Amino acid sequence: MPPDATIASMRRDARAALAPPWLGWLLAAIALTAGVAACDGADDTAARPDTSSGAESPSPESSASSPVDSPLFGKPILIETRVLDARRHRAVVVATSVIGEAAFCPGGRASGGSEGAAITTTFHCPGGTLTVRYSPTQRSVVQGAGWEVVSGTGNLADLRGGGSMVAVFDEDDPDRGREVFTGTVGE
Repeated sequence: MPPDATIASMRRDARAALAPPWLGWLLAAIALTAGVAACDGADDTAARPDTSSGAESPSPESSASSPVDSPLFGKPILIETRVLDARRHRAVVVATSVIGEAAFCPGGRASGGSEGAAITTTFHCPGGTLTVRYSPTQRSVVQGAGWEVVSGTGNLADLRGGGSMVAVFDEDDPDRGREVFTGTVGE
């Protein structure tokens, strides 16, 4: 066996040993979520009401089937949670969560519920709450979906927007895991 083959196989084995087993699934889920969000074929301009003439917002019936009316200009948002009990929709907000450059929900927790495929999560923060909705379609330990802001209270009351989320659950205990929400929010 040539010496180069031994060195190459040792490098390959070392890289495989250093990478967590779920990393490949997480990267594939992020790519899939981004691809679905980018290629949904929706015409965003058709879903937005013309407010230049003082027209009213669309009715709740029409907005439920339209894409998220995300702000054109806003702040990036990153919410990371550690899921403690997926069946009871309990999680804690991780300290690395931010809106723009400001901390989001320090010391916060998340709770929620599901109705059919739709999951509603409320982030309980020191200055208010933020409720988001998403519908993951994958039945596996790695899930992804688009999400949107449903409502808020306190200093989060006027936020609107949305983005993409990925959840990775522990293979040994599928009720525990991590969620990452990214996107844009504005007032």
